[in-house]
Amino acid sequence: MHKPQFDGTPSTEEYRAYLALLLRDTFIGRAENLPLARATDRILAQDVLARLDVPSFDNSQMDGYALTAEGASRENRIFTVGREIPAGRPLQRSRASDDLTYPIMTGAPIPKGYVAVVPVEHSERIEYPDVPESFGRPSEKIRLPQAPEGQFIRRRGEDVVAGQVLARSGERVTPALLGTLAAQGYTRVTVACGPRVLVCTGGDEIRPTLTEDGDDTATELAYGQIYDANGPMLTSMLVEDGAVVRRISIGDDPELLIEHLREEYETFAPDIIITSGGISHGKYEVVRNAIAMAPSLGLPIPLSWFGHVSQQPGGPQGVNVLDFNGHRLPMISFPGNPVSTLISYVLMLRPYLRAGGPYGTPHEVASRMATLENAPRGVLVIDKPLTAPANKRQFLRGNLAMVESEPGTYRVELYPDVLPGSHLLHHAATADVLIELAPGTTYTGGEAVRYHRIRLTDN
Repeated sequence: MHKPQFDGTPSTEEYRAYLALLLRDTFIGRAENLPLARATDRILAQDVLARLDVPSFDNSQMDGYALTAEGASRENRIFTVGREIPAGRPLQRSRASDDLTYPIMTGAPIPKGYVAVVPVEHSERIEYPDVPESFGRPSEKIRLPQAPEGQFIRRRGEDVVAGQVLARSGERVTPALLGTLAAQGYTRVTVACGPRVLVCTGGDEIRPTLTEDGDDTATELAYGQIYDANGPMLTSMLVEDGAVVRRISIGDDPELLIEHLREEYETFAPDIIITSGGISHGKYEVVRNAIAMAPSLGLPIPLSWFGHVSQQPGGPQGVNVLDFNGHRLPMISFPGNPVSTLISYVLMLRPYLRAGGPYGTPHEVASRMATLENAPRGVLVIDKPLTAPANKRQFLRGNLAMVESEPGTYRVELYPDVLPGSHLLHHAATADVLIELAPGTTYTGGEAVRYHRIRLTDN
């Protein structure tokens, strides 16, 4: 198991990479075999190989006329029309002749001995000059231009060769990939089961508002209480990323939290536990207190880290491993402020889940998560200078606009929210992106900066 070995306060990249490697050690993925029609947006659990060449035969790319090599290049451009070749109905008996051209439809097999196709719109019906762009009848004379060998012919195996890897384990089944698999005759595919995630949110001051089924359980708040926003928000994002989620509310009693975790381990069997809040340095930090108490209650904690990541917001973080009778279960702890929870999930955990979880390639996924360099960039638009905190990467909520800088040319413009508070969830709800600012850097506007999508549907 990889234990944290940070040199001081970890950067966002270092912590992301560490979580990926830790989850590799502890999260054992499961797979299921699904009908292809139900596999959209799921993660492949094994490589998929091509069964067929695609195309599986030489075929026409256009509606037109097929020509032999001599017919395509000779000086005499008059030809006799042969029988039509519709798609799906190849000629059973055909003869190759330099004077004979076959009308051929898009996708139809190229007859033996023929090497080029001339589009029908380039043909001239000698007997019917007033009927342009139409096919001649058998035995009719037509005029066709010269054509290079191979013109408008799709060769067998041009797209896919039987036996080649169509998609790797860890790749997402996009509509285009689904179509590729259907073209290979696949009717089912093996995909990763979504992780089972236990979400723990709350505190004595937090009142639940929704059950797992979405039922209204809100009660009137007593003075000093607030409704739970983090639980429903995390659940929604996890479901969007394919997880199966169980959510529980927790108070400030650490012993009771340990009891709840044992019960959920037995009844729900989670792959990952996520907590929100309770990891700071106050007296009633229930998650930290529960981890400290767990060994004395018979729950070993082979790995524990609480600290700060050099980013704002979302600096406080925690990661622990709970040992349930030899089964090591990762628990990832986010800060309790709603925006910090949102940003932590989007930056820390979502990339791992969207990259395929345990079915991706470890080093590739860890490497991809460890860098933010591949994030897209946009032009920062501000009214007055902004300076990111020293030694902290700042992520500002913001909105994205596609602006036509000149006719036909567009650029991405980024408009940050000037109120950076980590409790301003409504501001985050109206934002499109997180705008990334480098530590200690002052921006005056017009700089190209990286951004990260908040809304998955915008990716």
